[in-house]
Amino acid sequence: MKRLILLVMLPALAACSTPRETCIKSAARDLSVVNGLIVQTEANLERGYGVRREAYTSSRVDLCLGSRGYRSSRVGYGWNYCTVPETRYRNVPVTIDVDAERRKLAELKRTRERLAREAKPKIEYCDAKYPLN
Repeated sequence: MKRLILLVMLPALAACSTPRETCIKSAARDLSVVNGLIVQTEANLERGYGVRREAYTSSRVDLCLGSRGYRSSRVGYGWNYCTVPETRYRNVPVTIDVDAERRKLAELKRTRERLAREAKPKIEYCDAKYPLN
């Protein structure tokens, strides 16, 4: 039983981060968002078009618990096939203004430099407060 509890708790423990990691992540949160936007903008420029996620609804066949009484004289419950709606996502290409994307990329890189300068003392504080042992 103890082994089962340890196996169940192992993924939860692996997902935890140390106070130092949490401090550094919060100090550099804006920087990581801007880095993601830079990667996305560079990919758009390389492809020549943007990509937008679009939601759509489809259905899938599943087994559901239902009444069997309508098909025979037997009354009771059994398994029936039923359709279940589900939302899925697909990537749809969209046009981009290449010049505007280049300007946006240049602005994002300037913003990244500023955020890196602002995050440096915060990260140094985290290193001082939570040193590696």
